[in-house]
Amino acid sequence: MRIFMAIKTPEEISKRVTYVQEKLKDNGFYGSWPVAGNTHLTLFFFGEIGEAKVKTIIEIMDKVSTNVDTFKITVQGMGVFPSKGLPRVIWLGCEGNGAVELYKTLNVSLKESGFNFENSFTPHLTVGRLKGVPKNWRKTISEVTYEPVTFQCNSVNLLSSKLTPHGSIYSTIHKSKLGGLRI
Repeated sequence: MRIFMAIKTPEEISKRVTYVQEKLKDNGFYGSWPVAGNTHLTLFFFGEIGEAKVKTIIEIMDKVSTNVDTFKITVQGMGVFPSKGLPRVIWLGCEGNGAVELYKTLNVSLKESGFNFENSFTPHLTVGRLKGVPKNWRKTISEVTYEPVTFQCNSVNLLSSKLTPHGSIYSTIHKSKLGGLRI
């Protein structure tokens, strides 16, 4: 199974992402654009893994979520990866310390179980994976604005991803409510 751990976002956030995508497309950006409704904040991408590892991840999620309070995330601003050269990914920023602290706490437990992820983490929502940008791409990005929005993060999700010609299809495998209750 192709697996990742993420924070799901409300519909209001998907609308912001779609708005920004349209503005970028209208200004000469092209690439692949996540499907409306698939918006999420990826914490860890595991790739293709077996059932035993999925079970370990679920145990870690449930254990860690017991000790992490709910928190707010404010979506505002934009950025790109890589930060130098032509951008390959464009994203909306996610502010607030909660997502970073959740990542760090989960990362410690995942490393103890043999998973290997970076210590640094930039919380973001992917707007698009770019294949081409206009010459004035920096100016265009700086001119695309949207109303910041804040949402409450109450859970962390383990999802499977099935790639199709029309975009990825995500299915929730497990959901751990922050504060310790399983949903």
